[in-house]
Amino acid sequence: MRFPVVSAWARLSASDYSLRVPLTKSLPQRGTVIDSGENLSKKLLLAYVVLLALSMSLIPFTIDPYLPAFPAIGQFFGVTNGVVQASFTGVTLGLALGQLILGPLSDAFGRRPLMLMAIAGYVVAIALAFMAPSIELFIAARFLMGFFSAGADVIGRAIIRDLYRGQAMQRLLARTYLIQSISPIAGPIVGAQLSEAFGWQSILLVFGLISISLLLLLNFLLFETLPVAKRRSSTPIGLARGYMNVMRDRVLIGLMFYAAMQLSALFLYLNFTPFVYQQSFGISQTDYGFWLALNGAASYIGVQVGSYLSRVIKGQYLLAATALIGVGVGIGLYLNAGGEFWLTQLMFFIELFIFGAAITIIPTIALYNHGSEAGTASSLMGVFNFTFTTVLSFFYFLISSADTADLGIVIGTLFGLSLVSLIVISRPWLIPDLRKPDVL
Repeated sequence: MRFPVVSAWARLSASDYSLRVPLTKSLPQRGTVIDSGENLSKKLLLAYVVLLALSMSLIPFTIDPYLPAFPAIGQFFGVTNGVVQASFTGVTLGLALGQLILGPLSDAFGRRPLMLMAIAGYVVAIALAFMAPSIELFIAARFLMGFFSAGADVIGRAIIRDLYRGQAMQRLLARTYLIQSISPIAGPIVGAQLSEAFGWQSILLVFGLISISLLLLLNFLLFETLPVAKRRSSTPIGLARGYMNVMRDRVLIGLMFYAAMQLSALFLYLNFTPFVYQQSFGISQTDYGFWLALNGAASYIGVQVGSYLSRVIKGQYLLAATALIGVGVGIGLYLNAGGEFWLTQLMFFIELFIFGAAITIIPTIALYNHGSEAGTASSLMGVFNFTFTTVLSFFYFLISSADTADLGIVIGTLFGLSLVSLIVISRPWLIPDLRKPDVL
């Protein structure tokens, strides 16, 4: 039996995507619109996989490398852990607003200009965070990092939907996540090592240089994927109409709630484990980076396993299964409160695995009926996801980080609510079977 990650990458071939343009040394002329994956050469498809994966990695680049440095950041600015957590709230608020604004604008003005603007804005935000003299300005810069990284993420998914739909879209998503999922693995290790060796500001410097390189490559290789004829009106009424059209889709609405609950459970893990691991279990900053990376690897494997299993089992029923497992994770964390570290680590490993398993299935189903509105549909989901996460973060002070009892209760509840939204709103038995050959 082949390992899912290897076999998934092996399926990245011309036959998967019906590539009809011959492979040449020259790129298409500047201004060319490529609105179908059938018009991509092998070389350009590979470039898109890499560049879109890196663009969609800006969100984990904004979060994961800094988690091991939370205590150091608090000491640098002379503030408490709660104030440092406020910088995380700034990020989530920026993520919500970035998707709200930049996604629909890409439906009106095209993907390429908005993507380049998002990456350029992210570079500026990193520079501001690097030079911030106070915690207030640092939080503001972190907000901007969240804002522009969210734009890059939502536009990246819209580009993939422009090129493919159904199973073909999910295969390309899985390819991008092969690269994107490395960021939660490498990010904490890199962040911990840089913070200990050169100070936490070095994290900003390294990822700032990566972002500049990404901007230059996108400017050279990214072509427009949304033709002018398919674009939405750029007026406020036109943008609002796009949102209204998308909100009529109960499948998307149900998956929007589903994704928000699971993302909130993930953010609880990200926000509280620095203190649970380092202060409750006595794990060092470097060792915490290792465990965080190991859990990131669980997400990496989960993405490919979920993509593989969705070829055999209906995606909507895989989503139901992951939600049920998540409820079990919450129960396990509650029962093990103050107990063994290895069991706590195992529960979080499983949580990250099922999060990865669902991550390509959700947009594949949700965006299936939304072609030219892919930016708006993806934006609506992202806005709700991060708005819900931001609102929940205001109640973090009620959750104890002394052990995992409170975390278990909240995480289990969130996964339970995600299952309810899937069954009651989306009605999985009415969702088309995307495994069938006549569903592209």
